[in-house]
Amino acid sequence: MHARYLIGGALLFGAFCAISVATFYDERSVYLTVDEYFESRPAVSAAGERFQIRGRIDDSTVQRLGDGLELRFDLVGEDGRIPVVYRGLVPDTFDLADEVTVGGEVGADGGLAADNLSVQCPSKYEAEPDPGLGDPGSASAERES
Repeated sequence: MHARYLIGGALLFGAFCAISVATFYDERSVYLTVDEYFESRPAVSAAGERFQIRGRIDDSTVQRLGDGLELRFDLVGEDGRIPVVYRGLVPDTFDLADEVTVGGEVGADGGLAADNLSVQCPSKYEAEPDPGLGDPGSASAERES
């Protein structure tokens, strides 16, 4: 009877480990900027590979299609651009964003079929200067004179 529990426990543990390893390898992705993607492109097999790529949005290429759940735009870097097709809910702050990170698979045409879109909007989170405090550099200069 005791051996049964040990064998059952070992089988459950083995199944858990197998599922964990399979999930890990299915969900892994390479995180790059647009420029890093183009620099390492010969080293990575792009088509079908899962990537997370961060870059600036080319505002002139942004198109919302259909029911608003499809978004097309280009991610740009210093040396290149990647066309992106994102299908899903678009974050409210997308229109204010300068940079985004998109996750998905690179197609044979070199475009990214994205299923994940994260918005970076640093200006929204920067503290505004307090007008009552003035410029800290000028206050020390006034005290010295």
